[in-house]
Amino acid sequence: MPVRTPRQRRVLARVAPEQFVGRGEQLRELTALGSARAEQKGLLLFAAPQSGVSELLRQTFDELFRQRGGPTPVYFAFARTDAATTAAARRFLQTFLTQVVAHRRDDPALVSATPTLRTLLDLAAPQDYEWVERLVQDFERAQGEGDERALVRLCLGAPQQAAAHGARAFVMFDDIHAAEGLHGEVALGPAVAQAAAQWGAPFVIAGPRRRLLDLLNGSLPLAALEGLRRLHLDRLKEADARALVEGLAQRLGVALNDETRDLVVQQLEASPYLINAILDAARAKGAGLTSFREFQGLYVDELLGGRVGRRYASVLEDVAATPALRRGLLRVLYESAAHPTGKVPAEVWMKRLGADALEFERVVRLLHMHELASFHATYVETTPSTPWRDFLRVSYRLQVAAEPRALVVADTLVEALKRAPQTMARHYRRESALGLADVLRAFNFQRVPASLLRYDRWARAYRGLAREEAQAGLSAETDALPLPQVVHAASCASFHPPIAQLCDEERCTVAHGFESGAYNAGGEVVWLAVEVESKLEAGRALAELWLERLEQVAQACGFDRVRFWLVAREGFSGEAAELLSERDVYSSGREQLEHLTALLSGAGAGGSGEADEFAIELPMTEDAELIAAHTVEQIARRMEFEPEAINKIKTALVEACINAAEHSLSTERKIYNRFRVEGDKLVITVSSRGLSVPVTLPENGVPADKNGGGEGTKGRRGWGLKLIRTLMDDVEFERVDDGTRLRMTKYLRK
Repeated sequence: MPVRTPRQRRVLARVAPEQFVGRGEQLRELTALGSARAEQKGLLLFAAPQSGVSELLRQTFDELFRQRGGPTPVYFAFARTDAATTAAARRFLQTFLTQVVAHRRDDPALVSATPTLRTLLDLAAPQDYEWVERLVQDFERAQGEGDERALVRLCLGAPQQAAAHGARAFVMFDDIHAAEGLHGEVALGPAVAQAAAQWGAPFVIAGPRRRLLDLLNGSLPLAALEGLRRLHLDRLKEADARALVEGLAQRLGVALNDETRDLVVQQLEASPYLINAILDAARAKGAGLTSFREFQGLYVDELLGGRVGRRYASVLEDVAATPALRRGLLRVLYESAAHPTGKVPAEVWMKRLGADALEFERVVRLLHMHELASFHATYVETTPSTPWRDFLRVSYRLQVAAEPRALVVADTLVEALKRAPQTMARHYRRESALGLADVLRAFNFQRVPASLLRYDRWARAYRGLAREEAQAGLSAETDALPLPQVVHAASCASFHPPIAQLCDEERCTVAHGFESGAYNAGGEVVWLAVEVESKLEAGRALAELWLERLEQVAQACGFDRVRFWLVAREGFSGEAAELLSERDVYSSGREQLEHLTALLSGAGAGGSGEADEFAIELPMTEDAELIAAHTVEQIARRMEFEPEAINKIKTALVEACINAAEHSLSTERKIYNRFRVEGDKLVITVSSRGLSVPVTLPENGVPADKNGGGEGTKGRRGWGLKLIRTLMDDVEFERVDDGTRLRMTKYLRK
């Protein structure tokens, strides 16, 4: 992609390229799709409301328009003003031909013009004249015949006709959901997908993330729909949103300070549309944004009559066409938002709206699509968006309760100002959270030094040491704790809402997982982790309090096997650490969490980079284990293991391979060996696919041979594992999704 300069001319984009922030990755992906070398043909763009999807597509158009030699970019947005499917189809044909001719002539000014089809025929390049003329004539004939289906098919087939004559196009459809409400015999959304799949050229179909697949449902075979590339567009990241606010303020001449900038981002939830609306309002009124009062004044004005209020009002008018239905909808939305959970049974909504089942379904479907409410089959939940709820509150008070406007304005402004410091405090707390959910999501059967999850051990061995010294000690630690594989992690409040009154959402996490590779009830475990807020070491009373709270959560949710993990920035007092150790509760301070995060990310406790790993695949044939033994010998020699240790490693590996070959029911008859060098230890994994001969195994992989070993399958396998355990420092046997895995570790001792 060419380097942008401020002098690059805009064609369709509303923002200068150098001022378009936060979407660089998505822009590169879309422009690559439109390049001549792109292999992927279709992309579905799932957009969050007010995420700036239209500007992203317009920027893509401009970027490709400036590039020469590639496909012609075409941008088309559906609109409800078309009213009928035939009107939308005619407008698409005109837009397509206009933008193709403009690109082929390298005439950006033509893109924003509205020439007639006959005028476009006169403007077409000589090499395009024949196919453009034929397309225009066919359109005029189909229009005269009055066959809607034929007309729509002809218009949507224009890109295929152009491609057949060497004029390939990259078509981007925006606001596909607007096609749903157009009158006519043809369902335009599915028709677009069907036509695009036949073009043999790249295309994008963009629409609301909650509705896009439903709109296209049935239009393509499932395999074709699943084969389309998918791109998700959410709100801006906070850093990008701050850059957007600063750039807009500078460009529009609006005074701004850092504190108000951060409040704008938080209160407007990093929405590009809302940020632009507020900054435009500030410019129009000649106001600044150097205080919370100035911002909240503009914000309230926007809710009551500015772009923000009009945007939300237009959605409500679309959802509820009649004043009576709109009034009822405002009432039920306001009451739902005021409810502690925001949830109201669907039958209550239907009754309060006075709507039949069909009308109710239409209303909640549109609200769900615009993410103003969520419909969950049996209840409706109002979206917890601050601007949306503020709009509902002022609209209800003005239009339903008929309160004086001055009173509503004053109350709204006062409440917004009182909320501002709380909003920022909440933001700062969230920013300072330790991110336990992300740490837990990285759990995947690793083994970590026990000191990272036992604060009493950490305090005795590492407290006060420099980071490098602690890293060295952890690397040499032989006592390791196995972590589960976490398959789902979410805030405690999402499982047990009352906990939200006691701590921030980011500071308490519930993680579901398994303690072994076999996904069964015996291995299932739930971790409840909480970040305990304490400026000093957390004391015994505070630790006990949080243990009681977590136990209440576990009991309320019906969790059977649980593991509690308490984390405090400054660690725990001696009495608290002793209590947690006695009750077998994991505990960590900030330093432990930092080491654990580094270890899980692949840096290792010592931060020495990624480990070396080797893999070989052996057939289950006689003497194949000798190849593995020779390989591991070379690796162990390179690590400078003593000869005696090398012999033990080789013997253990040979025994493991023999066991795998003799007792696996694998149809492919292969053994997979992995050798991983991790600092001062060698980790060997021997695995095979397919079910294995049943054997009773206790926790650490040592078989419980009820027959006392000796003869038979169970006996030989039992003695093999016992022998391996005597030869290696750490041995784990586990059943996994498609077979078994034996992991052996030998530490280098110099």
